[in-house]
Amino acid sequence: MKYWLTVLLVPMLSWAWPLLAAETCVIEAVARDTRSLGPWIDQDNWLAPENLRVGLQSPGHFMPLLRIDATTAGAVLRPASRILELDRIRARDPLDQQQRDVAFLLATRLYADGVVVLRDGRVASERYWNGLAARDQRLLLGGTRPLLSLLGAIGVAQGKLAPDRAISRYIPALSGQSGLRKLSVRRLLEGEGRFGWSPEELGDWLAAAGWRSGASAGGVRSWLSVPGRWERDFAAAATFGEAGPEGELLLWAIAESYRMPLAQVFCQEVLRKLRPEHSALWLTDARGNELSTGLALSLRDFARLGQLLIDARSNSRRSRIPSWFIETLTASAGLRTAKTAELPGLRNGSELRYGFVHLGGAQNRIAIIGPYGNSLYVDLDRRLVIAVYAAYPREHTAAMRATLEQVWDALAVAAQPPGKR
Repeated sequence: MKYWLTVLLVPMLSWAWPLLAAETCVIEAVARDTRSLGPWIDQDNWLAPENLRVGLQSPGHFMPLLRIDATTAGAVLRPASRILELDRIRARDPLDQQQRDVAFLLATRLYADGVVVLRDGRVASERYWNGLAARDQRLLLGGTRPLLSLLGAIGVAQGKLAPDRAISRYIPALSGQSGLRKLSVRRLLEGEGRFGWSPEELGDWLAAAGWRSGASAGGVRSWLSVPGRWERDFAAAATFGEAGPEGELLLWAIAESYRMPLAQVFCQEVLRKLRPEHSALWLTDARGNELSTGLALSLRDFARLGQLLIDARSNSRRSRIPSWFIETLTASAGLRTAKTAELPGLRNGSELRYGFVHLGGAQNRIAIIGPYGNSLYVDLDRRLVIAVYAAYPREHTAAMRATLEQVWDALAVAAQPPGKR
């Protein structure tokens, strides 16, 4: 009797699984909003420095997207018992070495539009500038890439991806691309697999994805699948924050390994764990395929990602994030055999790991540093998270990173109880 019950239940459960997954996440395709934002903003300049604040907060006017809602009840962040006053916390201005308050550095040096500081999961400080509101989703661009590595690590832990297998093993449409046989899942997760691309090829990739004008109906995966596309040598290590077509490969492989759209994987494995207050957005190409730099979150929900990493470390048995992933991000350089270039503007010992930045200096501190100052700082020992949305007029500079580090250091000291500073 038990045998026949098992025979009957297994097919029923496998049929019901997509429905169970759908119950935890609602994903809606949203067409591009064709209403004009102004006569001077178009598909080719919406991310130019002078248009950043409009572009980053209005991506749906330029590209189609998926709206992702976790059906788990949202949790409103509660205030901490002691609120940090940004105007009274002093830090060194790296541009002229003068002592200034943190609010000045955020607003004037980083062109910040919002900051949220969490201490033990509670809001110790929150401020918005320049029209950004708590409900607004901000496009992370290159800040999405570390989260793809996080999803890939979860997939490895669940046995859906094998680190040493070629990425083409997981993407049937690319099985005939012999150039991908030398690119392993591990290299993509760690961000080490980068091919040599000409500026023209990168421009075509961006247009195929829809970031620029000239997008084709075939979308980005059609561009990736062109015969001979991957018959090329590896290039030198990418510069800090540089995005490329390789990220689309990782996204595609994760979706294929789970047999569901990447947005569903993200919601199922990460977003619903956050108990977010607002919808997440994920930009797509013309065919509805998610893009590797296309995630947008509210600032509070971005901060929740940092808290998720803290909680995963302290309660690894209940987390889907594998403990080895957290340990690799936080391990001192002496415990690692791979060496990466130093990151100008940050302390010695800071290096890229799985798209995150392992910060030199005090132990167990990591960060996501996206373009234009958008960043997430996580101090796992102090249980401190600092999320910043900004519109710095260049994607990445040493001065921007140095200013972020001064802000992080000052807030980390101020957040500690007086007897522990």
